[in-house]
Formats: sequence, structure tokens, C-alpha cells
Amino acid sequence: MNKMLLLSLLLMTSLAEAKTLVISDIDDTIKVSNILSKSRSAGSALDDDSRFVGMAEIYQALQNQIPDIEFHYVSLAPKILMQEQHSDFLEENGFPITKLHMNSGIKQDPELKQKVIRALLKYEHPDMVIYFGDNGQFDTIVYDQMVREFPQIPSLTYIREAYSRLGESKNPTMPGQIGFVTSVEVTLDLISRQILPLSTYKGIESIVYDRLKKDDGSENFGPMVFPKWQDCRDFVWQWDVRNPTRKLTQIMNAINERCQ
Repeated sequence: MNKMLLLSLLLMTSLAEAKTLVISDIDDTIKVSNILSKSRSAGSALDDDSRFVGMAEIYQALQNQIPDIEFHYVSLAPKILMQEQHSDFLEENGFPITKLHMNSGIKQDPELKQKVIRALLKYEHPDMVIYFGDNGQFDTIVYDQMVREFPQIPSLTYIREAYSRLGESKNPTMPGQIGFVTSVEVTLDLISRQILPLSTYKGIESIVYDRLKKDDGSENFGPMVFPKWQDCRDFVWQWDVRNPTRKLTQIMNAINERCQ
């Protein structure tokens, strides 16, 4: 086999193995759950409709833009109780899914997320990882630990500011992690890093803007931007957008008003 052919085959193999992993939490990240409230989280357990608007569209855009991508959802919820509900939620709301990882027993394994992510990174050898979580339970700590354990793998960590250090959050967003409160900020950030094309933005902006016009500040169930219980006082806007559209200006004003 001549050297040029061998080099071509090796390059093709390398490209075939290149992979992006999206590792996502569910409750309070893409689904409106209020997991820190026992009464509200119990009420949301069987709810397939309460989602943070725009997140499914971001995941779909990533799937369309990146040929070799996998979506892994990691939840501390017991499989025997919540597998069907979580699967239905993902499917019915259009979230692309490669695999759903959950606790196998009733008793939660607090190390489940580390074990799952560690195994995925060792087995898949991805060229990039995009983490999505929230600042309610352990996502910030787990994702920070994984980034430090695998410093050779480029990664991004997006944390929904669902709670605040001034309120219930005991695990706030950590340095290097990107806090957000709507899917608009995530979209802006992914575009700025040339992971998503600029053409993605308009659709996400319209979804969030249209939903905001219907929000009355008392929502707890259904598709929404801000559930009533969300406390985003820790959030800091960090994107320099020149000449923002009318819709973006109103979205930013709504964020400032809600998170002040």
C-alpha cells in the first residue's frame, strides 16, 4: 500500500472517530421542574409539556450542524419511576437523544453523573463535549470535576441560572462555566464560537420573544421562559451584541427586570 493511500485511510479513520458529545441534565435545565421544591417537583414528575422554550431547537440545530454528534441525558432520578416519563418528555418535545442514563435503583447514587460521564469520555474519546445543566443540585460541581479530570478534551459548560446564592442555590455557577437564563444567550454564545451558524439565531429569538409576550409571571406548568419560582439574581449578561434587534432588546429588558 503506497504511503499516500495509507495516509488517506488514516485521515478518514480519524475523521470518522471525531465526535461531539452533548451531555445534558433534564430537570431545571430543559424541563421546568423546580427540583428543590418537593411539592412542585412531585407535581412536575408526570408532566411532559413543561419545557424551557428554545432548548429543543438548540439541540436540533447542533444535531443538524455537527454530523457526528451524540446526545446523552444524565438524570439522578430512579429509572424504575421516571424512565418512561423522561423518555416521553424528550421525545414529545423534540429533543434528539442517543441515550438516557438514570439511577438503576430507587436509592440515588450521588456519583452517577461522574460515573456515566467518565465512562463516556474514556470510551468515546470525543473531540469536544458540551455540557448543559443548572445550578440547583450538583451539575456545576460534577461538570467542573469532569473538565478538570479530562483537560485534554475541549469543552463548554452551560448552566441555567434557575436558582440564586441569595436564595436556594448551594452550588452556584463556577468560574469557566457560562450562566444563562434563556435559550437566546446559549444561541448567541454558540454562534460566537462558530459552533452554530448565524442563521440559527432568528428562530430561537422569535421562540423566546413570542413566549415572553404570553408570560404573566405566574407560570409553573407548560412551555415557558421564566417559571414563577425561578430566581436568577446571580445572572450576569456577558455578550456584546451591537445593534440588537427590537426583539432582543425586549428580551434583554425582560431578563434585567426578572433577574434584578
